[in-house]
Amino acid sequence: MKSAKKTILIAAGGTGGHLYPALAVAEEIRRMRRDVRVIFVGTRKRIESREVPRAGFPFHPIKIEAPRKSAAGMLRFPFQFAAATVDCMRLMSGERPAAMLGGGAYLSVPVGIAAWIMRMPIALLEINSIAGSANKLLAPFADKLFAAYQESLDQFTKPLAQSAIVCGTPVRPELGALQLSQAEARSSFGLDAARRTIFIFGGSLGARPINEAVESAAPGLTQQGYNILWQTGKSADAERLREKFRNQPNVRAMEYIYEMERAFRAADLVVCRAGASSLAELARLGKPTVLVPWSGAMANHQEMNALAFEKDGAAVVLQDGEVRDRLLETVLLLLHDPERLRTMSEAMARRDKPDAAKIVAEWLLERVT
Repeated sequence: MKSAKKTILIAAGGTGGHLYPALAVAEEIRRMRRDVRVIFVGTRKRIESREVPRAGFPFHPIKIEAPRKSAAGMLRFPFQFAAATVDCMRLMSGERPAAMLGGGAYLSVPVGIAAWIMRMPIALLEINSIAGSANKLLAPFADKLFAAYQESLDQFTKPLAQSAIVCGTPVRPELGALQLSQAEARSSFGLDAARRTIFIFGGSLGARPINEAVESAAPGLTQQGYNILWQTGKSADAERLREKFRNQPNVRAMEYIYEMERAFRAADLVVCRAGASSLAELARLGKPTVLVPWSGAMANHQEMNALAFEKDGAAVVLQDGEVRDRLLETVLLLLHDPERLRTMSEAMARRDKPDAAKIVAEWLLERVT
């Protein structure tokens, strides 16, 4: 049995947006207290199963899927949920964590319920202005709420909201410390080091409207002398796109880019979704951006995020329905206006909250004895 009160449990994953802020907190804990063990709970088939071990943290998989609308899915979910909760209780009984952090994904709910049954302090991390269902379900059992946006607090129970800390979205501590020039970053991806570069990504699974827009705009951008660094995501359509552009000069299309900071460093302009985790990283690095909010996001929170950044002058917003027709024109107008890119970069950097990961880590470490 592990030493009592020397472990912290984090439940996060499903998407990079839920996982990476939690990983940032874990890395801050590791930096502050090397004697404290951080264990992640997640699912086997999603991004956390790859990224958590890659970051050097223990990973405990549970079997849980988001409840489906089909009759079979709805019937199966209660049994999966109960089994996952019991599994987490066994883990907690053996590891005896000092506290648990929920990162907002549906998989965090059985972990949080198990933590409550085991009388463990529970913290929640809400990175969106519109609170997620998982965090709202766990709110009655939670001891502390850390929020990226003040607007989200009204959606939680009053006692939890009153004691909440609005700290921003945690970003891994070393982001921005890469010792690599922009030219070297471009060359590392096989791109022309002298060409200005657009970095495009739609998340780990990709984004069809963005991919279609890039497919249409790529010839015009390369003819104008620009590089395209493109994370297509994983899908049959994305595989077709990678094959189509495999041998095209100045286009580097990849399913997934692990070295995200190197990709950001290579870029003069970024095109991406408006998830809170991506926005926090863009703010840390001060990157001017064209934001394409996901139209299917819960309560349209990505559009709200994006419009706030546009209002500050940090980004330009294109909707899913217009990005294919307007991406080329928008990108060229920005790249032909160095002064506007500079002011966008400055506005983006002003939105950085550099202490978010540390604030969450400190609360969790206070529970360690």
